[in-house]
Amino acid sequence: MNSFEELRCPQCLHVLEEQKSNDPSVTSILVCTRCHEQFPVINEIPRMLLSPFREALIGAHDEKTPGDRQVRTARSFGFEWQTFSEMRPEWEQNFLGYLAPHGPEFFPGKRILEAGCGNGRHAFYSGSYGAEHWAMDLGPAVEVARKNTRQLACVHIVQADLHHPPFEPESFDFVYSIGVLHHLPDPESAFQNLIRFLKPGGEIQIYLYWKPEGQPVKSLLLGLVRLMRRVTTRISHRILYLLSYPAAAAAIVFFVWPYQLLKKISAFNRFAERLPMKQYADYPFRVCVNDQFDRFSAPIENRYTKKEVEGWMERAKLEDVSIRPHFGWVATGRKPRQI
Repeated sequence: MNSFEELRCPQCLHVLEEQKSNDPSVTSILVCTRCHEQFPVINEIPRMLLSPFREALIGAHDEKTPGDRQVRTARSFGFEWQTFSEMRPEWEQNFLGYLAPHGPEFFPGKRILEAGCGNGRHAFYSGSYGAEHWAMDLGPAVEVARKNTRQLACVHIVQADLHHPPFEPESFDFVYSIGVLHHLPDPESAFQNLIRFLKPGGEIQIYLYWKPEGQPVKSLLLGLVRLMRRVTTRISHRILYLLSYPAAAAAIVFFVWPYQLLKKISAFNRFAERLPMKQYADYPFRVCVNDQFDRFSAPIENRYTKKEVEGWMERAKLEDVSIRPHFGWVATGRKPRQI
C-alpha cells in the first residue's frame, strides 16, 4: 500500500488529508489542506494530476479524444506498456546498464524518485535491491507498473506530471529518468524541476536520445525515421502495433544478423560494433517489436548531442558530472551541498 502521508499537493506542495469517497470506483480522496484541490485514489494509485491533465487522462483512454501532444504522448505510452506489460529476466541487466555506475549495493536505504516509470520494470529492481522507491508516470502506464510491483511494499506508484511532482522539495537521495524527458515539450525545464526534489549532495541520472555526429549511416536512418513518424504518430495504436512486427523483422535481418555474423570474424569486430540496433542480439524478438512501436508512436521526440547535454548539466550547476554513451547519453550529476 502507498504511504499517502508522504505525498504533497502538486499545486502548492502543502500536506494532504485522506477522506472517504462516495464513489465506489474511488478508494479515497486526498484533499489539500491549503488550496483544497482534490485527488482521487483509484486502484491503490494516487492520481495527483492537475487540470487539464486530470480530465484528459483519468478515465479517458479513447485515443480519438482531442488533446495536446503531451496528452497524446502519455496515451501512446499507456497503450505501449499495457501491450508490452511482461516482465523479463533481461530487464535486470538492462536496468543496471542504464543506472551504472550505481550497482545493487547503491540502493539499500535510499529514497528514490523515478520520473516516468513505464511498466514498472526499473522500479521493480530498485525496490528489490532495498530502496524506498517512488515511481510516477503521467498516463495509464501506472496501472501496469502497479501490477508488476505489487509484491514490493517499498515501491509506490503515483500518477503525476513531471512538471508538478507531488512531493516535499529536497526529499530524495537519488532521482532518475530513463527515456522520458526527450518525449516532453520542454525537456530541460522538466529536468531542472526534478532537481528541486533532490537532497543537497544527492544525485540525478538521466538518459536522453542522442543525435548522431560523424555517423552517416545512423544519421540517414534517423532521417528516414523522422519522415515516417509524420505518418505513424497519427495512425491508430493498434495498427501501428501490427506494423511494428515487420519493422522489427527488418531490423533483425539487416542489422542484428549481420552483427552476429561479423562478430565471429575478428577482422570485422570494429565494424560490427558500429552497426545500428545491434543491442537486440541480446533480447527476444518481441523486445525489438516493443522498441519499434516506441520509436514510431510517441508524438514528441527530441535528440541531443553530447555538448547539448553538457549544457544541461552546466546550467543546472551540478557537480561531479559524468556523461557516457549507452545507446544514447546517460548523464549523472550531484546537487551541491548547502553551506
